[in-house]
Amino acid sequence: MEAILLKKEKKLLKNGKSKSKKILDEVFDFADQHPQDPMALSASLLVVAKTIYLDILGPEQTSEMFYAFAQDLENHEYKKATIH
Repeated sequence: MEAILLKKEKKLLKNGKSKSKKILDEVFDFADQHPQDPMALSASLLVVAKTIYLDILGPEQTSEMFYAFAQDLENHEYKKATIH
């Protein structure tokens, strides 16, 4: 499912349209179609965040943002949850 969004993202980027808005619309449509699949939605949101950061910040700062996010996860206490 993430691969489908990545293909759509690339197509939108090539078309030069309002990239972030179009991608956000795709993610919200996807979320509406798959309300019981939170992992797929989370992956979709990461794609959107990456695209927006790249558009606004560029590749170097985007990399730094994702690195900071990953580092923050190391300091977080996790509780195992069952998804039904």
